[in-house]
Amino acid sequence: MNKLVLSALAATVAVGTTNASEGDWAGLDAELNTLTSSLDDHGAPAISGYVEATYDTDTGFGDSAFGIGRHGLNMAGSVGGYGYNFDIFGNTFEAGGGDAFLTFEMGGIGWTMGVFRAPTTMNNLIDEEDMHFMDRSALGGQGARTTGLMASGSMDSLGYWIHIGNAEELTARVSYDVMSGDGINLSVAYSMDDLADASWMEANISSGPFGIAATMGDSDAGGGDSAMVLHASYDVNDTWGLGIRSTDQDDGGDETMDWAITYSDGGARWTFQTNDDDDLMLGCIVGF
Repeated sequence: MNKLVLSALAATVAVGTTNASEGDWAGLDAELNTLTSSLDDHGAPAISGYVEATYDTDTGFGDSAFGIGRHGLNMAGSVGGYGYNFDIFGNTFEAGGGDAFLTFEMGGIGWTMGVFRAPTTMNNLIDEEDMHFMDRSALGGQGARTTGLMASGSMDSLGYWIHIGNAEELTARVSYDVMSGDGINLSVAYSMDDLADASWMEANISSGPFGIAATMGDSDAGGGDSAMVLHASYDVNDTWGLGIRSTDQDDGGDETMDWAITYSDGGARWTFQTNDDDDLMLGCIVGF
């Protein structure tokens, strides 16, 4: 768009300067270059998004239904050392909807301010379009956004995120890479939410196409403080992936077991998921 505007401007100026000298043209070139630089420095956003069409064999009311699952439109960029990121997600910018935050660095610390996901479990922090399953586990907030100011950084293998929100809410996460490289990768993390009086411990291990993640702590679904989710995955190849999720809500009920098979086809990823109640869900998500 900028090139189109500048080309039209150059053509317009050229019509009125048919007899211009070489010095005049040199001055015009300098002015156009200055205009181009000023437009480029205004932080035009990069736009991306995703949308998922779904089919559920059991909505919980004895019926099957087509619908829309994960979806969102993101705009992100930076201006003068300040980054911005906001989503059109769930038709709202409020907490619980999409992100709307600014980022900057001060004192060697990264800062995030606005609406974003609180630094709790990895299952809560992973972006919707990157999830293996079509839904989140009930540990860590299930992707809900919060408001506030967050400081983050790293020291060697240690990473930290500290969030202060409304109503004196304090949320923090600390992770540590025990080992990493071409072989086995192992990381552990601890996170807590002071306002919700909840905490979680995590361990993630991966080796080649295999991955295992274990999370233990307070349940979002009304269970106890020793709920546990175990997620194992295997990338068969660049096209097919397998996942299994075991959940114990620590509420006196039975553990549940969910399965998901993913199939990547061009710009789309299909998910075939069956939950513990034999409910079969189908999703096709396209990113752009």
